[in-house]
Amino acid sequence: MKEFAKYLARRYSVVNAEDVDAVSNNQHNQLDNACSQGDKRKSLRATRSVNASGILNSFFNERSSNKNARSPKCAFLLLSLGILAICAAVFVKIFHPYDLIFKWKLTMSEGGEIFNLWAKPPVDLYLKVYLFNITNAAAFMEGREKMHVEQVGPYVYKEIMTHENITFNENNTMSTNPSHPLVWQEHLSEGHSEDDEVVMLNIAMLAISHLTADKPFFIRMGLNTLFASQDSKPIVRMTAKEFMFGYATTLTSLGNTFLPGWIYFDKVGLVDRMMDFNNDYETFHTGVPDTSISGLYATYRGSPNLPQWDGDHCSNIENASDGTKFPSFIQPNDTIKFFRKSMCRPVTLHRADDEVIPKGSLSGYRYIFEDNLLDNGRVNEKNQCFCRKGYCQPVGLVDVTDCYYGFPISLSFPHFMDGDPRLYTDITGLEPNKEKHSSEFIVEPQSGLPLSLSVKVQINMHFRDLSAYSRVKRFSHLTVPMLWFEITLPELPDSLDSRFNFYLNILPWIEPVGFWAGLVFGLALLLYAVTRATMRLTYLSKTGQSLEVNYARANLLQAATNGVYNPCEMKLLHTNEKNNILLRNAGHESDVLYNELQHTALTPKHQGAKRGSLALELEPAISNTDTSSSSDEGNESDTATLTISRNSTPSCSDDGETNNDSFISKSYASDDDEQSTAGISLNSCRNSIVESHGRVPGQN
Repeated sequence: MKEFAKYLARRYSVVNAEDVDAVSNNQHNQLDNACSQGDKRKSLRATRSVNASGILNSFFNERSSNKNARSPKCAFLLLSLGILAICAAVFVKIFHPYDLIFKWKLTMSEGGEIFNLWAKPPVDLYLKVYLFNITNAAAFMEGREKMHVEQVGPYVYKEIMTHENITFNENNTMSTNPSHPLVWQEHLSEGHSEDDEVVMLNIAMLAISHLTADKPFFIRMGLNTLFASQDSKPIVRMTAKEFMFGYATTLTSLGNTFLPGWIYFDKVGLVDRMMDFNNDYETFHTGVPDTSISGLYATYRGSPNLPQWDGDHCSNIENASDGTKFPSFIQPNDTIKFFRKSMCRPVTLHRADDEVIPKGSLSGYRYIFEDNLLDNGRVNEKNQCFCRKGYCQPVGLVDVTDCYYGFPISLSFPHFMDGDPRLYTDITGLEPNKEKHSSEFIVEPQSGLPLSLSVKVQINMHFRDLSAYSRVKRFSHLTVPMLWFEITLPELPDSLDSRFNFYLNILPWIEPVGFWAGLVFGLALLLYAVTRATMRLTYLSKTGQSLEVNYARANLLQAATNGVYNPCEMKLLHTNEKNNILLRNAGHESDVLYNELQHTALTPKHQGAKRGSLALELEPAISNTDTSSSSDEGNESDTATLTISRNSTPSCSDDGETNNDSFISKSYASDDDEQSTAGISLNSCRNSIVESHGRVPGQN
């Protein structure tokens, strides 16, 4: 039957229900004209066309009903998707998955991304060294002039900073041996070479003199004799590399031989000693359970406090950074700590201003050294713990003798910037400059990633009374600058910048976008599903389409089994739009019976009604007598239900034959709501027909 319907659709060139309605109206008009003219052949042909349009209408209704049957499933699916989207949005709002993932990323674990970056940072870290070349050594030693120095450099080295032999401990820390080898960078040294000759201090001679200046007379006499025999001079000429990384002297060899507890090396070089990390071991936090301190110091050489200082303010290095990683989730007003062995003390950093500094794709806060960092307690009383053995050096110096093997080494800012004015009046040639000699740290606050570094520190030799030695007494109570260095990280490499740009600038937007998208999408789906279901139920309740859907296939089967209606019968069925007259031809009654029933069942008020839908669509509802009567209860119009038997070859002739008897029942409601039911046998109908035509239908 479905293939037959498709054939009819191609024949009548219809593709949807609207096209079927147009064809049906045209065929109905042709049927009306044929019946009014009494042309049996045209009426039969028109009737078949009407029935074909009915089959097509049933086919399209069935296809539409199948589509509508899927509507509840689609609504349920949309409803489920909407609920899931809203649940996902609520999950994002409550648990903040970005924060969870980011904190997990910051935790140090073997093989983890941040751990690998910390263990061997893929950055370009440089050490720039500037030497103070003494230009008037002879005049100074003769006491005719103040010492005059000239800055020479830079001598640039790349620092390969690594953490080796990493071991994870049970207390959420990891132990490591630091390594900082240097690689010469000639192309960055601005024309300077390691073979440049410079005039510098004889560190070994001056250090031994300073250490023994208050010793017994016979020790000092022996050293004076040694200085004379070796013709040792406090100011010597050497190459830049020898001064930085060591040169062999007789005094160093004697010290290594007779004072093994003092020094263990054969040559003395300031940069070499500054970068000496042999036998050092450090412990860092892994970030469990506090991710903000991952990668920060837990202990140095087994203790959170440095042995050379008293009190936590001067000695405690816990949660300080070695420059690889700073604290995470830094608040705008937080201070941070920095520690390097070359500085021999923890340094407190505070934010310089409220400006956010862009560096590549990222941005960070600018940090500088705290005010009065090197005042030794004259301004900040807490700094009195930096006064070694009760002796406080001038403002601008910090005594780090214990970190440099007993050598009288003091640290300051380059060119004695922010130091006591006497420091740079006793030495000529120094030009302190805030822009050139200030340090700064640009730190990304969420991750603690250093975006750039510029740490500038000067190494000096600070002497007390050396009058016991004639060769070095000119240096008594003098602070001589030897070099200043800058540890610099200009910028992050492109690969690291791109990676953290994704983590810090792109991923954070996924969470709010995901929340609002899930919420809006979920609410839209819920609203659409509820609206669609509501409109569908309203439509079904108004049109009663559920009954039409169930009867669609029955129409097709009945039309195929019983054939087509005769033209007069079609005319009779389509005279009433309200379906108050419902006909079922269960047998093979002739068309004469239909003509008789027209005068019996139809009232004048039915004659003006609009023609209804096709007979094939009305026929299944004929058997539902109860439904029809109940639905029309209370109406003023009469309702008749007729059951008629017809033969398989209908016609409009008056001499039709009847083969079977049928029972015709009529129920109606009077104007005063009283109901009565009457049964009319088919014999009485036959009698009426005999009176009119002179013979009983069905007889020859």
